[in-house]
Amino acid sequence: MNTFPNIERKPDAESFSREPCGDAVLIGETASGYPVLNKLVTFEPDVIRFELRFTPDAHKATVMQFYEDNKEITFYFYDDQAKETIEVCFTARPSCRLDGTPDMWRIGIELKQTKP
Repeated sequence: MNTFPNIERKPDAESFSREPCGDAVLIGETASGYPVLNKLVTFEPDVIRFELRFTPDAHKATVMQFYEDNKEITFYFYDDQAKETIEVCFTARPSCRLDGTPDMWRIGIELKQTKP
């Protein structure tokens, strides 16, 4: 299984988030106004969002090639905040926009945990 590329840029601490996806419980309402809670799954995956700031063109190309090669399969991602490697998949195409200069990029990544 592939591993998310280790480039010189780490996830920006300001933009990094890892939180449960919120799909584990379906909340319905009855006529009485009390919510009806239906547990749907036993594993609620985390969604990880972050930006790679001031990323040079060469590293942007590496990240985008990794996306193209792995957009339909799971891969490993090392979460430096939790100090653990988790299995994830892409939930969206990475967003790329210039980051202050014409040769530096801000790459937005969103991943979803696939195994506990």
